[in-house]
Amino acid sequence: MKIGVCKLCDKAKELKNSHVVGRAVFRKALKGANYGLRFDKKYKKVVKDQDQWATYMLCGDCEYKLNTRYEEYSLGVLRNKIKSVKHKKRNNYFEIQGAHQTKLILYLLSILWRGVESDHTIFEKLKIFDASPLVKQLLKDCLYNEKLYRSDFFNIRISKLVNPIESLQIDDLDFISDFSCKIDENNRVRFLIIFEGYSFEIFFLTDTSQPVSGLGVLKKNKRILKMPYIDVFSIPEFRKSLIEMLNTVNKDNL
Repeated sequence: MKIGVCKLCDKAKELKNSHVVGRAVFRKALKGANYGLRFDKKYKKVVKDQDQWATYMLCGDCEYKLNTRYEEYSLGVLRNKIKSVKHKKRNNYFEIQGAHQTKLILYLLSILWRGVESDHTIFEKLKIFDASPLVKQLLKDCLYNEKLYRSDFFNIRISKLVNPIESLQIDDLDFISDFSCKIDENNRVRFLIIFEGYSFEIFFLTDTSQPVSGLGVLKKNKRILKMPYIDVFSIPEFRKSLIEMLNTVNKDNL
C-alpha cells in the first residue's frame, strides 16, 4: 500500500499503480505474452521488457473515473466494439461514424496528462510541461471537470496506420510507442504516440491563428470522423526506431 497525494483530486489517499497508456492496450498489443520487445538505446540492443510504464499516481476513485469516463468508451470506438459506432473503409480515408469526439479528445488528453505527471523515465521528455504550469493545470481541469477548456489552444489529429510492404508482416500494426516531441514548420508543439493501429498527434498552438486542419482533426460534439491513411514507415519517429532495432538484430545474427 502506498499513501500519497493523488495527482488529479489532490487528496491524500492510497495510490494505485497507474498506467499512462492503459493496461487494456498493453494486453492487446502483447497478445497474451508477458513481455514485449523494446530497443534499449543505452545498451544499443533489443531487450525483452515487462515494463508497462506504470507509476503510483492516482487514487482508486480517480483511476476509476479516467478509465470508465474516457478509456473504456474510446477504446470501444477505436476497436469498433460499440453498436452505435461504425467503421468504414473508404478509398481515400478511413471513417468512424457515431463517435463522440469530445470523449475521444478527453481520452487522449488524459494519456498526455498522465505522461506529464508520471515519474517514469520513459516520459522524461514531457517534463517540458514543468515550465508551463498553466498548461498542466488546463489539462488537469479538463479531465477533472470532464469539460474542454481553451480548445482553441490545441488540436488533436488521428490517422489510421497502414503497412504497404506485404513481405514485412506487422500483425495488425498493433504496437505501442512512447511520446515523441518536436516543433513543426508552423511553430506548433507536436506530440506523437502510436497504439491500437493509429497515430495520435497532439498539437499545442503557439499561435492560435495556425490551427491544424484537414482529415483526422477531432472536433468536439461532432459524430463523424474522417481520418487519413498513413504509411507507418512514413512516420520519421517510427522509421528511426525500426531501423535501429533491425540493425541491432542483424548485427547480433552475424
